[in-house]
Amino acid sequence: MAVSDKRANKPNQLGNIFVYGKSVPLALSQSLEKSLFDHWDYSLKTKEEDSLPLEIQLDEVSVSERKVAPNKIAGEMKVKITFRWTRNKVPLFLTGYSSGSTYTRPESTYDHEALLRRLLDGAIRQFDQWYGLNDKKNPQLARGLKLVLKDEPPSDQADTVFYHPDKKLTWLDFQGKSNRPGSKYAAAVFSSMSYEGNSRMADNYLQATISLKVFMVRSMSWGREEARNTYTLAHEQTHFDITRIIAERFKERLKKVDLTIEDYDSQIQYEFLEAFREMNTEQEKYDAETRHGLNTTTQAAWSRKVQEEISRIYQGS
Repeated sequence: MAVSDKRANKPNQLGNIFVYGKSVPLALSQSLEKSLFDHWDYSLKTKEEDSLPLEIQLDEVSVSERKVAPNKIAGEMKVKITFRWTRNKVPLFLTGYSSGSTYTRPESTYDHEALLRRLLDGAIRQFDQWYGLNDKKNPQLARGLKLVLKDEPPSDQADTVFYHPDKKLTWLDFQGKSNRPGSKYAAAVFSSMSYEGNSRMADNYLQATISLKVFMVRSMSWGREEARNTYTLAHEQTHFDITRIIAERFKERLKKVDLTIEDYDSQIQYEFLEAFREMNTEQEKYDAETRHGLNTTTQAAWSRKVQEEISRIYQGS
């Protein structure tokens, strides 16, 4: 725990009070920071090993008095406090406390410090209550980020086939029009990938879960009737397999990235865009080197290489 005094007053002064007809400064025997650190360090309940390195900022602690009648002083004490902590060099606001008390007293000795302690105890009670309600629930209190990657393909939909290593494409999955204007190719598969993300607190960490989907779209995939044979279908299946491989590389990159709570969403999006570019580049390279499957020798080499990588992905599953 750390206490910082951001007031304009001198470190040990609270304001002015009346003493026997004169306005004099009210000062503590030591700095307000030190006094409150000693008091709060004893009072705070959140002392477990996993507790936050709490920072308490004194925005206002003041006393003002005025003489309203013979032997009668009216006074007001105000307290304004900010509770925060710093995570990854980023200061995080947790909660604030603002309170005050008015009083009247005779023009004699008065225990201002007792009144101050009551107000400060109220700040600690409020923080302890807030902490109890938010601990392990509020992302502002998360100590770090844990990444969970899921690769559970959902059931196929009317127009979508999700990748599964034991389920190969068939020509029935190619439902788009085959007479594409200007197209000189025998077939085309529209395969792609996407991800869904959600986050929740799990103990003292923010758990970010990424569900990855690799799929092909039936209505955008097509094959000419005269080209619907086993060889052409295998060429298109390899396109689908390449998409799955790039999705796996995306997952592996995420495991190596130092994701932060403050920026993990944009970090994941950046890596996904990089993977998407890689997917397009790899698909173009595959078609260029195999001449869209016309070079049977190169096609066989690509098919073998891709299947070996697919086998490594699902090894042991």
